[in-house]
Amino acid sequence: FGACLARPGAVPRIRPADAHRRVEQCVDDLQDVISEIRTAIFDLHSGSSAGSTRLRQRIDAALTQFASDGVRTSASYSGPLSVIEPAIADHAEAVAREAVSNAVRHGNATEISVSVRVDDNLTIEITDNGTGFNGPITESGLANLRLRAEECGGTLSFEESPSGGIVVVWQVPLP
Repeated sequence: FGACLARPGAVPRIRPADAHRRVEQCVDDLQDVISEIRTAIFDLHSGSSAGSTRLRQRIDAALTQFASDGVRTSASYSGPLSVIEPAIADHAEAVAREAVSNAVRHGNATEISVSVRVDDNLTIEITDNGTGFNGPITESGLANLRLRAEECGGTLSFEESPSGGIVVVWQVPLP
Protein backbone atom coordinates (compact mmCIF):
# COMPACT_ATOMS: atom_id res chain seq x y z
CA PHE A 1 0.00 0.00 0.00
CA GLY A 2 2.85 2.33 0.85
CA ALA A 3 4.45 1.65 -2.52
CA CYS A 4 1.25 2.75 -4.23
CA LEU A 5 1.15 5.93 -2.16
CA ALA A 6 4.76 6.77 -3.08
CA ARG A 7 4.12 6.32 -6.81
CA PRO A 8 2.79 9.80 -7.69
CA GLY A 9 6.03 11.44 -6.60
CA ALA A 10 8.39 8.86 -8.09
CA VAL A 11 6.92 7.92 -11.47
CA PRO A 12 7.21 11.35 -13.15
CA ARG A 13 10.94 11.35 -12.39
CA ILE A 14 11.53 8.13 -14.33
CA ARG A 15 12.88 9.10 -17.73
CA PRO A 16 13.15 6.13 -20.08
CA ALA A 17 9.64 5.32 -21.34
CA ASP A 18 10.20 1.58 -20.96
CA ALA A 19 11.16 1.95 -17.30
CA HIS A 20 8.17 4.22 -16.74
CA ARG A 21 5.81 1.59 -18.22
CA ARG A 22 7.38 -1.17 -16.12
CA VAL A 23 6.95 0.81 -12.90
CA GLU A 24 3.33 1.63 -13.82
CA GLN A 25 2.70 -2.10 -14.43
CA CYS A 26 4.20 -2.95 -11.04
CA VAL A 27 1.95 -0.39 -9.40
CA ASP A 28 -1.09 -1.84 -11.20
CA ASP A 29 -0.05 -5.30 -10.01
CA LEU A 30 0.27 -4.01 -6.43
CA GLN A 31 -3.21 -2.49 -6.63
CA ASP A 32 -4.55 -5.88 -7.79
CA VAL A 33 -2.82 -7.55 -4.84
CA ILE A 34 -4.34 -5.02 -2.43
CA SER A 35 -7.77 -5.75 -3.88
CA GLU A 36 -7.23 -9.50 -3.47
CA ILE A 37 -6.06 -9.02 0.13
CA ARG A 38 -9.17 -6.98 0.92
CA THR A 39 -11.39 -9.66 -0.62
CA ALA A 40 -9.57 -12.36 1.36
CA ILE A 41 -10.10 -10.39 4.56
CA PHE A 42 -13.83 -10.12 3.80
CA ASP A 43 -13.86 -13.88 3.16
CA LEU A 44 -12.11 -14.56 6.47
CA HIS A 45 -14.71 -12.50 8.29
CA SER A 46 -17.52 -14.35 6.54
CA GLY A 47 -15.90 -17.68 7.38
CA SER A 48 -16.18 -17.01 11.06
CA SER A 49 -19.84 -15.97 11.03
CA ALA A 50 -22.72 -18.36 11.42
CA GLY A 51 -24.63 -19.05 8.22
CA SER A 52 -21.76 -17.98 6.02
CA THR A 53 -22.32 -18.54 2.31
CA ARG A 54 -18.65 -19.28 1.44
CA LEU A 55 -19.41 -18.08 -2.09
CA ARG A 56 -15.79 -17.78 -3.16
CA GLN A 57 -15.03 -21.38 -2.25
CA ARG A 58 -18.21 -22.60 -3.95
CA ILE A 59 -17.44 -20.83 -7.24
CA ASP A 60 -13.80 -21.94 -7.10
CA ALA A 61 -15.01 -25.54 -6.66
CA ALA A 62 -17.34 -25.17 -9.65
CA LEU A 63 -14.45 -23.92 -11.80
CA THR A 64 -12.18 -26.71 -10.62
CA GLN A 65 -14.77 -29.23 -11.76
CA PHE A 66 -14.31 -28.08 -15.37
CA ALA A 67 -10.59 -27.31 -15.33
CA SER A 68 -8.42 -29.83 -17.13
CA ASP A 69 -5.33 -30.01 -19.30
CA GLY A 70 -7.35 -28.56 -22.17
CA VAL A 71 -9.36 -25.98 -20.20
CA ARG A 72 -7.86 -23.18 -18.14
CA THR A 73 -10.11 -21.37 -15.68
CA SER A 74 -9.57 -18.32 -13.52
CA ALA A 75 -11.63 -16.28 -11.09
CA SER A 76 -11.39 -12.82 -9.60
CA TYR A 77 -13.37 -11.41 -6.72
CA SER A 78 -13.95 -7.90 -5.47
CA GLY A 79 -16.10 -6.58 -2.69
CA PRO A 80 -17.51 -8.03 0.51
CA LEU A 81 -18.74 -11.50 -0.45
CA SER A 82 -19.91 -11.93 3.14
CA VAL A 83 -22.97 -9.74 2.48
CA ILE A 84 -24.42 -12.26 0.00
CA GLU A 85 -27.46 -13.99 1.44
CA PRO A 86 -27.52 -17.81 1.21
CA ALA A 87 -30.39 -17.93 -1.32
CA ILE A 88 -28.56 -15.55 -3.68
CA ALA A 89 -25.31 -17.47 -3.14
CA ASP A 90 -27.08 -20.67 -4.21
CA HIS A 91 -28.21 -18.96 -7.42
CA ALA A 92 -24.76 -17.46 -7.99
CA GLU A 93 -23.02 -20.81 -7.68
CA ALA A 94 -25.52 -22.45 -10.05
CA VAL A 95 -25.10 -19.62 -12.56
CA ALA A 96 -21.31 -19.92 -12.55
CA ARG A 97 -21.51 -23.70 -12.87
CA GLU A 98 -24.05 -23.58 -15.74
CA ALA A 99 -22.25 -20.85 -17.70
CA VAL A 100 -18.87 -22.57 -17.40
CA SER A 101 -20.41 -25.91 -18.36
CA ASN A 102 -22.03 -24.34 -21.45
CA ALA A 103 -18.73 -22.72 -22.47
CA VAL A 104 -16.91 -26.06 -22.25
CA ARG A 105 -19.59 -28.37 -23.68
CA HIS A 106 -21.15 -26.18 -26.37
CA GLY A 107 -18.53 -23.52 -27.07
CA ASN A 108 -15.40 -25.71 -26.92
CA ALA A 109 -13.76 -23.04 -24.78
CA THR A 110 -10.19 -23.55 -23.61
CA GLU A 111 -10.01 -20.43 -21.41
CA ILE A 112 -12.76 -19.26 -19.08
CA SER A 113 -12.64 -16.41 -16.61
CA VAL A 114 -15.20 -15.62 -13.95
CA SER A 115 -15.34 -12.20 -12.36
CA VAL A 116 -17.46 -11.72 -9.23
CA ARG A 117 -18.07 -8.17 -8.05
CA VAL A 118 -20.05 -7.06 -5.00
CA ASP A 119 -21.19 -3.47 -4.62
CA ASP A 120 -24.86 -2.45 -4.68
CA ASN A 121 -25.32 -5.52 -6.87
CA LEU A 122 -23.83 -8.96 -7.19
CA THR A 123 -22.39 -9.14 -10.70
CA ILE A 124 -20.97 -12.32 -12.16
CA GLU A 125 -19.29 -12.05 -15.55
CA ILE A 126 -18.20 -15.22 -17.33
CA THR A 127 -15.98 -14.78 -20.39
CA ASP A 128 -14.75 -17.59 -22.62
CA ASN A 129 -12.68 -17.97 -25.76
CA GLY A 130 -14.92 -20.59 -27.36
CA THR A 131 -16.62 -20.69 -30.72
CA GLY A 132 -19.44 -18.33 -29.79
CA PHE A 133 -22.96 -18.99 -30.99
CA ASN A 134 -22.95 -21.60 -33.74
CA GLY A 135 -26.29 -21.37 -35.46
CA PRO A 136 -29.60 -21.07 -33.64
CA ILE A 137 -29.47 -20.64 -29.88
CA THR A 138 -31.18 -23.27 -27.77
CA GLU A 139 -31.87 -21.37 -24.59
CA SER A 140 -32.39 -24.20 -22.12
CA GLY A 141 -29.31 -23.37 -20.03
CA LEU A 142 -29.54 -19.64 -20.70
CA ALA A 143 -33.25 -19.66 -19.84
CA ASN A 144 -32.34 -21.19 -16.48
CA LEU A 145 -29.78 -18.42 -15.86
CA ARG A 146 -32.35 -15.77 -16.86
CA LEU A 147 -34.97 -17.29 -14.55
CA ARG A 148 -32.51 -17.27 -11.64
CA ALA A 149 -31.77 -13.59 -12.30
CA GLU A 150 -35.45 -12.69 -12.50
CA GLU A 151 -36.21 -14.56 -9.26
CA CYS A 152 -33.71 -12.26 -7.55
CA GLY A 153 -34.93 -9.10 -9.32
CA GLY A 154 -31.91 -9.04 -11.60
CA THR A 155 -30.90 -9.40 -15.22
CA LEU A 156 -29.00 -11.69 -17.55
CA SER A 157 -27.22 -10.54 -20.69
CA PHE A 158 -24.96 -12.37 -23.07
CA GLU A 159 -23.20 -11.49 -26.26
CA GLU A 160 -20.47 -12.70 -28.51
CA SER A 161 -17.09 -11.26 -27.71
CA PRO A 162 -15.29 -9.45 -30.56
CA SER A 163 -12.31 -11.75 -29.96
CA GLY A 164 -14.47 -14.89 -30.04
CA GLY A 165 -16.40 -16.67 -27.37
CA ILE A 166 -19.24 -15.44 -25.21
CA VAL A 167 -19.56 -12.93 -22.38
CA VAL A 168 -22.36 -13.71 -19.92
CA VAL A 169 -23.29 -11.10 -17.30
CA TRP A 170 -25.63 -12.08 -14.45
CA GLN A 171 -26.51 -9.24 -12.11
CA VAL A 172 -28.85 -9.03 -9.12
CA PRO A 173 -29.43 -6.19 -6.67
CA LEU A 174 -28.42 -6.73 -3.07
CA PRO A 175 -30.78 -5.93 -0.21
